[in-house]
Amino acid sequence: MNYGYHGKLLHVDLTSQRFSEEVLGEAFYRKYTGGSIMAAVKLLEETKPGLDPYAEESPLMFFTGIVSGFDAPGLARFSICGKSPVTGGIGEARCEGPFSAALKKTGYDGIIIKGICKKPSILIIENGTARLEETEELWGQTVSACHRALREKYPGISTAVIGPAGEQRVRFANVICDESHQASRAGMGAVMGSKKLKAVVLRGGELPQVFGPEKLSEIGGWFKEKMNRNVLSMWQYNEPGFGAWIHTHGIDAALCVNNYQTSQCDYVDEYTPEKFAPFYRGDAGCPSCPNNCIKRYAGDDDDEELGGLHQEALGALGPNLGNGDLGKIIKANVLCNDYGMDPDSLGFTISFAQECVQNHILEDDGLNLSFSSQVDLEKIIKKIAAREGIGNLLAEGSWRAAQKLGKDAQKYAMTVKKNELTPIEGRSQTNLALGFATAAVGPRYEICEHDWDFDTHVGWSHTLDYSRTVGILERVPMQYLGKDKVKNYKALNTLWAAAEALGICIFSAAPTRVYSLEKMSELYHWVTGFETSSYEVMRLGEMKIQLFRVYNCREGFGPEDDMLPERFFEQEIDAGALKGNKLDKETFGEVIRFYYSMMGWDENGRPTEAALSNLGLGAFCDLM
Repeated sequence: MNYGYHGKLLHVDLTSQRFSEEVLGEAFYRKYTGGSIMAAVKLLEETKPGLDPYAEESPLMFFTGIVSGFDAPGLARFSICGKSPVTGGIGEARCEGPFSAALKKTGYDGIIIKGICKKPSILIIENGTARLEETEELWGQTVSACHRALREKYPGISTAVIGPAGEQRVRFANVICDESHQASRAGMGAVMGSKKLKAVVLRGGELPQVFGPEKLSEIGGWFKEKMNRNVLSMWQYNEPGFGAWIHTHGIDAALCVNNYQTSQCDYVDEYTPEKFAPFYRGDAGCPSCPNNCIKRYAGDDDDEELGGLHQEALGALGPNLGNGDLGKIIKANVLCNDYGMDPDSLGFTISFAQECVQNHILEDDGLNLSFSSQVDLEKIIKKIAAREGIGNLLAEGSWRAAQKLGKDAQKYAMTVKKNELTPIEGRSQTNLALGFATAAVGPRYEICEHDWDFDTHVGWSHTLDYSRTVGILERVPMQYLGKDKVKNYKALNTLWAAAEALGICIFSAAPTRVYSLEKMSELYHWVTGFETSSYEVMRLGEMKIQLFRVYNCREGFGPEDDMLPERFFEQEIDAGALKGNKLDKETFGEVIRFYYSMMGWDENGRPTEAALSNLGLGAFCDLM
């Protein structure tokens, strides 16, 4: 008997409207587990190099992790994968919320969607049976309007919907799940739009059996007790939540202000916790998890169901734009969920435009594009979503917009691998800087646990408790850059890659939250019955990193793509406790090359045959 998985995938051909099942054996699941690892395998095995992300044969894949979707805390996580229209490399949009369990109940461990609908359609999977339904009347609708229309027609559903931005192929378009949960950072909403697929609608079905149901039923109480004694977990749980991080923690590590031109922010008191209270509309909770990390914030005229606030949105749409108007930020985040856009890439694309206007490279199209609270944020969001006027240029993202503008515009695009940076400062947190530079998916703020947590002055008191189990034995100043910090990044990145591959939410897991690495391996065992270990869990994390790297190498990525914008080497942090810090480019290059060596990659960042064979991936060597 299979425990924890159904043993099959659903293939959907939108062009022919045909469905087929692929049956996979236990050996396949034991090796690849599911989730983003399986998605990477399918991309490598079933697509050709150089494929256009919008091509008919380009896949859009929904995958659960092998432990995700079950009735226990921290298991409401899944991935949407494909070729990213932002980077041209592998794309992974991670998401939490009710959709994970609904996806697990479909009877499939993953859905691989190819082709293009003749007319705008939705994919419905109801009690394990899939069908396509033409819904031209929903095309052009916002996420909220679409979700409500579908919910009225099909009560008890869970939805993954694109908004107008996805329909218009805004390169950083998101898929929005159940209105509040953003599948961000890869442009999967644009891929979905290219297929004329408005929504994936899930209803009914059953979870696969688990090996140790009594163990899973016990873990909720244990988790809650541990959570109540974990200061970081309680920061997530208590209002205003960890989405409201700037005043509470951000100023310790330096802020991204005005497109990283400065760290000086004289309006930081506009982000104090009490300022969020009038906008609070409850939690955007995940099934079976008591932590309630994601809070909903909305204005009086907003749909509060659209208010799910992640950490990146506040920084990218606030200080990054010179915007101290909290109400305007919250409205912008609501619009991101309703139009279906990544608030991080949106914020840095707007700040790129602001700096180009500042330097007379770009006309403002009649908008206020100053670095100030007067910035016409709502107007520019709507223009980008509709590709109107200046919005058509910015819908391509800041890297491509800079290429079209010329005139030194490229130096104002804060991107790595053509993907916008996050508002979490890398000059002061060097593990993050290394991750932003080398991650196959491009920069994302959850690439590893932040250096802040390990800092000698401000880090959490409990940080080392679980960190010691992956070889991090002492605190390190967050701004320190050197070879001996590389092992820390490798361990932390591998740990969270493993969590994501299994389907365990990183906001519930080691090194600083409730689940230890040992407990993660126990969850894996209780769900699947596999005799496993912490060692195997970490190997899964390394397998994910290596497979993602193989895909990018196959698509032509090289060491020149593993680099940060010049601003981080040329300009010092100019305010706060870490004033005067910048990255030394030569040292940073040495650290990256040292990381290559530690990962078993050659001088060009390509995984060696030995590194891949060590993980049983030798067959992928010839695909690069």
